[in-house]
This record gives sequence, C-alpha cells and structure tokens, in this order.
Amino acid sequence: MKSLHSNILKLMDSIINKIAANIHDFSVSDQAFTRCRKLNPTDLIKLILNMGAGSLNSEIFHAFPDVNSRMTASAFEQQKAKLKPECFKEIMAEFSQANDSLQLLDDKYLVVAIDGSDFDQPFNPKSENIFQGKDGRRYCQIHVNALYDVLNKLYLDLVFQPRQKMNERDAALAMLKNLAQREKDFIVLMDRGYSSFNLIENCNRLKHCHYVIRTKAGYGAIKEIAGMSEQEYDIDLSCRVTSSHHYYVTHKDKEKFLHLILHKKHHYKAIRSKNTKDWRWDFEGLCNVKFRVCKFRINPPGSADEWEVLITNLDRDEFPLARMKASLGNRNVF
Repeated sequence: MKSLHSNILKLMDSIINKIAANIHDFSVSDQAFTRCRKLNPTDLIKLILNMGAGSLNSEIFHAFPDVNSRMTASAFEQQKAKLKPECFKEIMAEFSQANDSLQLLDDKYLVVAIDGSDFDQPFNPKSENIFQGKDGRRYCQIHVNALYDVLNKLYLDLVFQPRQKMNERDAALAMLKNLAQREKDFIVLMDRGYSSFNLIENCNRLKHCHYVIRTKAGYGAIKEIAGMSEQEYDIDLSCRVTSSHHYYVTHKDKEKFLHLILHKKHHYKAIRSKNTKDWRWDFEGLCNVKFRVCKFRINPPGSADEWEVLITNLDRDEFPLARMKASLGNRNVF
C-alpha cells in the first residue's frame, strides 16, 4: 500500500512539473510567471492542491515553515490570479489517463457514472452564478457535472454550469463524446433525470458507448413503458420520434405511440427543471429511437417504488435480465 501511495505521488509530481514547464498554456497572459518570485508555478499548484480547511495564512505557514521561503497571503492571491482553471482540469485528465492497468468489467468495459451536484460559492453580486432559492435569498452557486470511473475510483471529466442555467443532459453528452475519443468500450450509468430521446439516440450512435439509464415506470414515463403490465420485461422498443409539430398533430391519432420533441422555441416555460421534456433534438425530423427495456420488481408488491426500469443497449446474451437485476440488488456493477 505504501509503494502504491508513493507511486501516485511521483506520478502527480511528474504531471505538475509538466504543467509548470508549459505554464503559459494555462496562464491568463503571456507576461504571467515571467519574473522570478518566491512562489513559482510548481509550488503554487502544489499549495492549492494540498490546501485544507484552515485560513489562508495558516495554510501558507504549514506549507512553508521556513520564514525566508514564505510569501504573504496577498502575494499568493496575485500569483493564483494568473492561473486559468483549465490548469487543474488538465492535471485531473493527465492523472486519470496515466494508469495503463485500469480495472475493466469483464476485461472489456470501462464503467463510468454521471451525476451532478450543487456547490455554493462566496457571494459576488457581479457573478454569472447568482441563483435565487425558494426562500427568496440569492446565492452564488455552480452545478458540477462529473464523469466518474466506478471501478478505478477516478474522476475522468467535469463540466461546470451556473446553477440557474444548468443542463445535465447537455453536460453528459459533452463528457460522453470526450470519453468516446479514447477508443475504449465503456458502460455509462445514469439516473432518471437523464432519460431523454435525444441523449438515448446520441448514445446509440456514439462509438464505444453502452448505457444503462434508470427511467420512470408509471406516471410521467415513456408511453410504451407506462403501458406495461405489472410483470417483468426484457424487450426491445422502437419509439417513433418527431420534431415536427405539424407531423405530430396530423399523425398522432393514427400512430398511437408517436412522440413529439418540444423545442425551446415552442415551449411555454421560461425556466425548466432538470427533468423537463426534451427541447433539444440533434437528428432528422422523423426518427425511430431503439433501445432495450428491462423491468423488474425491486420492492414488495404495493410499495411506492415497486418496479425498476432500465433503458439500455447492452447485449441481452452478455447481460441477461437476471444479471441486470442481481447487480442492482447487490449494489455491484453487473
């Protein structure tokens, strides 16, 4: 365990040194970091990464016990202001890709999960991240969308959005397209808020992408799923989707399970929840969105959450219903 810890620290040091050697790619101007200062780019990055919950002065004191090497809090702030946030995202990306012996599911699939969380920031009246809560108070809050490698316990990607303008599905799609560029098969796990025809069809067409998305079983579910009887299913569905309001109006009575994508320009709501119906559609005006549906009981009959429904494109022979069900019940990954 100690050798593993030591190797990780050596790897992190080498990545930081590489970033510091190319610091102008991550600084706000070409003039930044050109003069000799007490706090050079390498020590600046390490100081920021190693900071705890103490005050700025105490963190600087513990990082530089030698008074001759120590800088003031003001000097630290001036140096920090020269760094772009992309510096730390690059460190994370380099670190996550440096491991050649990644643990894979069935020696084949990288298993990742996507979710989002809100984080408060110090209040700044000029910030684009101002958010008004239900209590009427105003906050500075960002929504962080994260792509997490479940088996190797690594964050692979992040997308930051103002809380007021967050769109988890768009963020998920951007991260999945980046991940697909690695040319490795992966399985992405997503919760109910990500269930949408646009995201499903993008995943269907994205190379190396396999997905498992939780979706609703009853009210608010996809019509074909809501109409299923209370029994287990493992079936293939093909949903006919259109972005044409005219086509929908003239064909909805003939095509029972026709679905209309609600574009932003047709939507009457100025503000949408993260679970609102689609308004983005990246494909042709009429499309058959195909996927596999696994439905099974997870709680006793009559319970509020009696049934679990998963939308997936995983191969049925490789991932039969029994395996899908057992993995969820045991909280393991397939």
